[in-house]
Amino acid sequence: MKNYLLSLLTVLAVWSCSEDDAYNDDLDPGGEDPVEETPDSTTEVRSVIINEVEYLVNDHIELYNNGDVAVDLTNYWMCLGPGQYFRIGDAEATEIVSGSVSLEPSEYLVIAPVALEASNNAGGLGLYANNDNFGSAANIRSFVQWGASGNAREVVAVEAGIWNAGGFIPNVPTGASIAYDGEGNTSDDWSGTSTPTLGEGNTFTEPVSEVRSIIINEVEYLVDDYIELYNNGTVTVDLSEYWMCLGPGRYFRIGDGDATKIVSGSVSLAPGEYLVITPMVLDAPNDAGGLGLYANNDNFGSADNIRSFVQWGAAGNAREVVAVEAGIWNAGGYVPHVPIGASIAYDGEGLTSDDWAGTGIITFGEENIFKEVVVERSVIINEVEYFLNDDIELYNNGNITVDLSDYWMCLGPGKYFRVGDGDATEVVSGSVSLAPGEFLVISPVVLEVPNDAGGLGLYANNNGFGNADNIRSFVQWGAAGNAREVVAVEAGIWNAGGFVSGALKGASIAYDGEGFTSDDWGVDSRSLGEDNGAIGIGIGAEEIGRLE
Repeated sequence: MKNYLLSLLTVLAVWSCSEDDAYNDDLDPGGEDPVEETPDSTTEVRSVIINEVEYLVNDHIELYNNGDVAVDLTNYWMCLGPGQYFRIGDAEATEIVSGSVSLEPSEYLVIAPVALEASNNAGGLGLYANNDNFGSAANIRSFVQWGASGNAREVVAVEAGIWNAGGFIPNVPTGASIAYDGEGNTSDDWSGTSTPTLGEGNTFTEPVSEVRSIIINEVEYLVDDYIELYNNGTVTVDLSEYWMCLGPGRYFRIGDGDATKIVSGSVSLAPGEYLVITPMVLDAPNDAGGLGLYANNDNFGSADNIRSFVQWGAAGNAREVVAVEAGIWNAGGYVPHVPIGASIAYDGEGLTSDDWAGTGIITFGEENIFKEVVVERSVIINEVEYFLNDDIELYNNGNITVDLSDYWMCLGPGKYFRVGDGDATEVVSGSVSLAPGEFLVISPVVLEVPNDAGGLGLYANNNGFGNADNIRSFVQWGAAGNAREVVAVEAGIWNAGGFVSGALKGASIAYDGEGFTSDDWGVDSRSLGEDNGAIGIGIGAEEIGRLE
């Protein structure tokens, strides 16, 4: 009888403990999903965690099923903070980058919010089983914060026992992510990694430190004064308060709309992006100049403030010494001049003039391409008015400035005058330092240009007026046979026996810009110092009288 009663009490005791365990599981005091008992007493774990976050560029969020049952995440929610929620299964709010919302054990789901943006500085992210209450510790399933503590959902995660108060992961640079090591529930279990592995097991490599760096990357100083800045660092830089300096007293702030024109790009310059600007009031020098980029305008003589520098044409820009002190330029270094149609560009390698070169391919807003610069040095006789003032127009149709001081004009044997000789040549308009696309109008002081049949040759020097290597341009009018015709024909700049029919009094003869024969010349209504007018159109008596 005693044995029977003892057995009965044992059965009752076992039955009583089993009932208590089932009751406690149903209460689910921890707020987690109920643990289900299978017939063979194996416990199934339902668990999905935030496993990796790339918050700087694509806002990719990796979720991982570290349980042993599939979980349908369709009605799970992500919370970036109050008012910033999105449902994982909402196709208009969530982009599925890879994986499935029906997440199998040991599988990954990578998502990105469609409308919302994760903070690049200090942010947090919570995974919730529903949207009943984002302030409820019973609903939150996983949490992480970066950059600083204090995300609004931090207290919820701490209460749920899945995060540590005040914990956060330090910010990482562009190209890196933050990832979970799979071990615990604190910020110590997360770290930055320079090897993002979204959709795969996490790999931890030390992130490269953030690099804040903006450089001058390309300059076209001859026509448009375009300046290209490039972010070769790892963080976005706001250039609104940065300054450019061409030299003492010549400064302009990049963010000043009255001083700086934005050609392309944004003053909030992201890594790998370009900003092309041009000064609206100042001009970059066409001969010898320099350009410095400064973080502020506190002191343009301070090596602490200068960020990038380049100089061209010659050394000695006032900011060269500042750049040399800062270690971003070499003493006495400069980039040789380039012609119109070219620019100077940085090769991305070092911090001296050797890392810059001229290029015949301008690539503003894009990666620099280096092509040998073709220098076209060319000055031509463009128009001649030989009746009244003996005005001669020279034009630079090349791509570099030409100093004409020691060039000579030849009307025939014994009739020469040097362009730069103030006693022999009157400069009517323009400059003897003739820039591409510019005109110089001169007139001989002592000699006279023939009114009937004459010829005119432009020479690079006076070493030999019968030398085809020295002649640069030629024209003859009224008749063939000028003594310098044979020289010009030998040089390939005139046709044998060719001449321009005489111009009417008050008109001129002008070049059409096309070739090297008398057929490329005609009568013009006198447009000295400007583009030639209607070449070849006759001028009537009334117009002649007006011109006289």
